[in-house]
Formats: sequence, C-alpha cells, structure tokens
Amino acid sequence: MSGVSASHLVIFVASIVVAAGVAGTLVTQVDRVSQSITEQSEGVEEQIDTDIQIISDTGNSGSIYDSGTGNLTLYLKNTGDSDLEPIPDETDVLVEGRFKSPAAVTRVDGGDETVWPPGSVVKVTVENVNIDGPTRVTVAVKGNEDTIRFRA
Repeated sequence: MSGVSASHLVIFVASIVVAAGVAGTLVTQVDRVSQSITEQSEGVEEQIDTDIQIISDTGNSGSIYDSGTGNLTLYLKNTGDSDLEPIPDETDVLVEGRFKSPAAVTRVDGGDETVWPPGSVVKVTVENVNIDGPTRVTVAVKGNEDTIRFRA
C-alpha cells in the first residue's frame, strides 16, 4: 500500500513541476505577444494620424511637368492629424514605378520650413524626369501614399 502512495506522490510532484514549467513558458510568450501587439498598434496609430493628398491639377499637365527642364512639380496637402517633416528624405516619389528622390520639399504658405502641419500644402520638386504620354506618379510620406495620373 505504501508503494502505491509513493508512486502516486512521485507522479503528482512530476505533474506539478511540468505544469509550473508550462505556465512559465506561457507567461513569457503571452508577454512577448502583448509587447508586439502594442508596438504594432503604435505604428498603425502613427500611420492613421498621417495622411496626404496630391492636389495638383491633372487637367493642366503643364503645371505638373515641364518638358523643357524635365522638372516634375507636385502639390501635397497634409490631410492627417499630425505634423510631418517637409524634407526630401521623408518623401518618396515613384514615377511609373521608378524611385525619384525629390530635389526640394517646401511649404507654399511661407511658414516654418521644419514642420508641415495638418491642412497646409507643400510643393515637391523632382528634377531630371523623362515623361512621355500617360504617366502615373505615386508619393509616399510615413507609409501613406497618394497617386496621380496625367498625360505629359
């Protein structure tokens, strides 16, 4: 009889040790998942607060593309809820799927050149662009993008 009790006690202690190990692993993994979700939601929140819109006139392609100089000029409005930085490094321009680095990003209202507040407009200038015929240009800022189509 004491042999049965001893074997039950050994099995019971082994089950407690295994359960403790599983619980410790689960707590660690749940904490990592929770931390990952928090980091991802902060990134999504920043992306939601950031929004841009190209407001250039597609009906007047001469105001967008100057074939003589090869300059592409786009006007972007910050339609989000957060300030952006009006600098070329923060602005990606794709002309027909090819990356073009902006030469300049300047506020058109003459305000502080280091901040692009909601509701304000910037002028993005890209130099040395060869465009002929129907063209698609995409501008991305902080993960938000807008596309414009026009005929050069």
